[in-house]
Amino acid sequence: MGLTLRFAGLVLIAALAAGCGRPGQPPPSPRPPAETGRPAAWSLRAPAPVALTEVAAAPIARLIWVVGGLNMQGEAVKSVQVFSPKHDAWTAGPDLPEPVHHAALVSADDQLYLIGGYAGSSLTQPTAAVRRFDPSARRWVDAPALPQPRAAGAAAWDGKRIVYGGGVGPDGVVGEVYALEGGAWRAIGALSRPREHLGAASDGQGRVWLLGGREGGLDRNLATVDLVEGGKVRLLGELPTPRGGVAAFWSGSGACLAGGEQPTGTLGAVECINANGDVVEFPPLSVPRHGLGAAVVDGVAYTLLGGPKPGLSVSGTVEALPLGG
Repeated sequence: MGLTLRFAGLVLIAALAAGCGRPGQPPPSPRPPAETGRPAAWSLRAPAPVALTEVAAAPIARLIWVVGGLNMQGEAVKSVQVFSPKHDAWTAGPDLPEPVHHAALVSADDQLYLIGGYAGSSLTQPTAAVRRFDPSARRWVDAPALPQPRAAGAAAWDGKRIVYGGGVGPDGVVGEVYALEGGAWRAIGALSRPREHLGAASDGQGRVWLLGGREGGLDRNLATVDLVEGGKVRLLGELPTPRGGVAAFWSGSGACLAGGEQPTGTLGAVECINANGDVVEFPPLSVPRHGLGAAVVDGVAYTLLGGPKPGLSVSGTVEALPLGG
């Protein structure tokens, strides 16, 4: 394992140096995986060295970065863990300037942006800070801050800009949707229902899906999906399972929501929706959890870390699902 980790670290350094249901209608009945040609199950990969929850994750240069989060003591961390799917191994990345959790991480134009979150171990102090990872200097630098502090929101890169929506502001749950373009954030609309702990995914062709989330406590989960396209945000439909504390990824044919929590337990459901509001059900996670991250590398979806029980619980679990049709 030592040799594998050292080799994965070399791969990381080299890669970075190289450049690095329709509205108003009931939710459609999901099709089973057999009808989509999807594999039968997720499979486990090497667990993360440090078990965490409420992490942010994104892929860059065929590596998946898992940033910040909470440990079992409820303390925020500033550590960065980097997973190499090719070598099924982990290495350490450059630490953040300060601990953060419930942030969003986006891979944009071969750069990483860490957006918002709760500063330190607080659950009441969202931050407007945005950090960009500078590959040449191997450190995090300041980027344009959000218009207002936000935590537990969701973000994705639509191919030209970063879109960030929802979350918790200084006065509670919010619904504003912002876009970072031309070096500044601007408001482009609002979610159909304000919510936090939601997920975001993009097709990279100008569209971003904002999925699920909750209006406050675990008993106020939502299955709502909004679609951001151009300068508009519109209600797209509903997924079968209401939930917050989720992760999202783009499958190639739809935006997929994975994991989550409710008062009675964590969820493993993986449900996907396309731009027409059509829903497909993927195989569920083998380890249901919330506060997890998700990313796609070389046609394989990965879900990383997260808590296996509602509330404060942690894991280093990593699962993989090939997305071939």
